Amino acid sequence: MATLDRYIASTVFLAMALVLLVLGGLDLLFMLIDELIETDGGYDTVEALRFVLLKSPRYLYDVLPPAALIGALAGLGSLAASNELVGIQAAGWSRARISWAVLQPTVLVMLLGLLLGEFVAPRLELQAEVGKALANGETVGLSRFGHWERHNHTYVHFNALDPDGALLEVEVFEYDDEQRLLRQTRARQAVFLGAETRSGEDARWRLRDGSQWDFSRSAAGLQAAPDTFTERDVALGLLPETLQILVIDPDRMAISALWQAANRFLAQGLDASRFQLGFWKKVLQPLNTLALVFVAISFIFGPLRSASMGSRVFIAVTLGLLATILQRLLQNLSLVYQLPALLAVLLPILLCLLAGALLLRRR
Repeated sequence: MATLDRYIASTVFLAMALVLLVLGGLDLLFMLIDELIETDGGYDTVEALRFVLLKSPRYLYDVLPPAALIGALAGLGSLAASNELVGIQAAGWSRARISWAVLQPTVLVMLLGLLLGEFVAPRLELQAEVGKALANGETVGLSRFGHWERHNHTYVHFNALDPDGALLEVEVFEYDDEQRLLRQTRARQAVFLGAETRSGEDARWRLRDGSQWDFSRSAAGLQAAPDTFTERDVALGLLPETLQILVIDPDRMAISALWQAANRFLAQGLDASRFQLGFWKKVLQPLNTLALVFVAISFIFGPLRSASMGSRVFIAVTLGLLATILQRLLQNLSLVYQLPALLAVLLPILLCLLAGALLLRRR
């Protein structure tokens, strides 16, 4: 029995790996062609190749669900075409037992997706975007007006973001509970020192080469006491990880970074729907992969078991494409009409599971 388990699992896993390489390779090839067209000045062919290589984990992450769908269908289809699946069932194996053998490589694909989406792809994506911007001589991730951040009664403005995470040309405005200006600080650079908590509430930065004005109010009016400094440590409540939203889209951020960004925006009374949507998309991607593989299994054992391999692949890809279109439609609607992000991501997955169950019942 263990031998059959390994045989089915290895057949399906090899099919998934082959499909993943084909789909991912095509995406990377088209992206490389686009980047070579954009080469100019400092952004040459070497930089374009580096950009594509750094982007490759994210592209592989994006095609994991469809690769699992087509790979599971191709692997089981090859077993069915050679009558091996019939022999396995004649030996006493139930559809549930065969399905479990198929789910074993699916779990590996799901773990690979979590690894790429949380630890590998976001970090390399950030390096790719920063490297391309620097090669083109652009300011990293910022408009010409710079960027504003807020933490409680402290407002921070900076003009540029260093690739190492340092802030350039920084201004810090501190207000009291009555929104009266207490202190204004300007510095050439701010370097992150560290934080004790994951939320970054106690995050501290070191300001370098700056000036500070402390404002006081008296009967004579508003007075300011200027002071210059070489280095000064301040608490800004800002983590470098949260600044990656200036460079990459929320869909490409890590799960933990999305969670922190969403909580931070909510705490400031800002719209966090984009980060909530990106968070649930990444959290539920393993379930999405599982649902698509379940659809592939239903195609083999359901009413399409006697259809040709080409027909199965066409129908499966069409169903997966429809699920993707529905998911993106619901996601855009959730952003426009403030619908729950969890519902927008979860509903197409549940529909795929329902479609697979209906196909199996029609056997």
